[in-house]
Amino acid sequence: MTNLRGRQLILSISCAVILGACGAKAEPDIPTFDPMDRVQKQEGWKVEREIAVSPGLDQPVAHHVRAIASGMHNIDFETPPTAMIAVTPSCKVSQPDVSAGKYLIVADGWADFPLMKNVEVPSLMTFSNEAVNALGKAQAEHMIEKGQRKKPFSSDIGIPSSNMGMKDVFITETSESVVVALAGGGLYNFHLAPGVRLKGVVVYTGETGYNKSMQAAVAGVPEGVPVNFINQKHRATRGCWTRVTRRPDKSWARRLYGRSKDTSRHELMKPIWKAFERRVRDDLGDLPGKNVISVSRAGHYLIGPAPTRYEDRIPYVAFAGKTIHYSAAEHAYFGIRDDNRDMARQVLDQYYNAHLAAAAK
Repeated sequence: MTNLRGRQLILSISCAVILGACGAKAEPDIPTFDPMDRVQKQEGWKVEREIAVSPGLDQPVAHHVRAIASGMHNIDFETPPTAMIAVTPSCKVSQPDVSAGKYLIVADGWADFPLMKNVEVPSLMTFSNEAVNALGKAQAEHMIEKGQRKKPFSSDIGIPSSNMGMKDVFITETSESVVVALAGGGLYNFHLAPGVRLKGVVVYTGETGYNKSMQAAVAGVPEGVPVNFINQKHRATRGCWTRVTRRPDKSWARRLYGRSKDTSRHELMKPIWKAFERRVRDDLGDLPGKNVISVSRAGHYLIGPAPTRYEDRIPYVAFAGKTIHYSAAEHAYFGIRDDNRDMARQVLDQYYNAHLAAAAK
């Protein structure tokens, strides 16, 4: 695959394309092994890269991604989305009245493209002026103390930002309207089968494992479908935020220390989960337990039945022609990780140099 160089996207400005697409390959056969063989039952169901999961009462149901999506060998990561739309988080979730078809995906961990190893998938990065200004000031003061005030800022220090890895949400449910609640950071890429009636999306972000304070975004949601964000760090929703946690099902009680089972984390998560469950119910109404996907690590999710025929698989589209809705931030950039870091450093340099100049007066 050629190297992708994503151009800058600030707020709602579109990206540009630099390189061409991948070469075509034959459609892969569906693997013959049981997909549940690639689901680890430890503290929340860790799922391997070629597996998609759908709701289950006691454990997620596993599927081969290749049985759900088509065209995955011809994937074009290099054509960017057509637009990005900043959505201001709100404590009031305005969703349509859908009596059935409500689903919750609680997802931590990261995502890999299932058929290629080490592929550089572009991501969405966001960060605030407040955070980067504080870092620029701290670095300037440090340099002044060391007598290096004229030295340009070139440190590899981490930028206080959210790089949102891509996760796929396939929806094949056509018998009823669907509302989807997402809990956890990341860029959720929606792929809808013909006839799907998606009526709303709400995204809760906050403390989910190592993704603390990560922001979130959704791509591929049809025009006119409301998208709501409730973010732990955003000033508009800080006061109404409820801690996010995964469902403490039986997998949490299977961690072994010697010969005894440790159930303490399982018990600790129960009241936190109940509080979050109530929050979702208050926002969306009753949501059946059978409509919940809760995993520790996964990148692909299915709502609805898995296709049984090749022609019913959903054509896989990365970003081309899609719109990204994201939780409002002062800076947003879509591209590969190196481009994202370079853009963040440019903003950081501005604050760093401004603090150096102010100290010199």
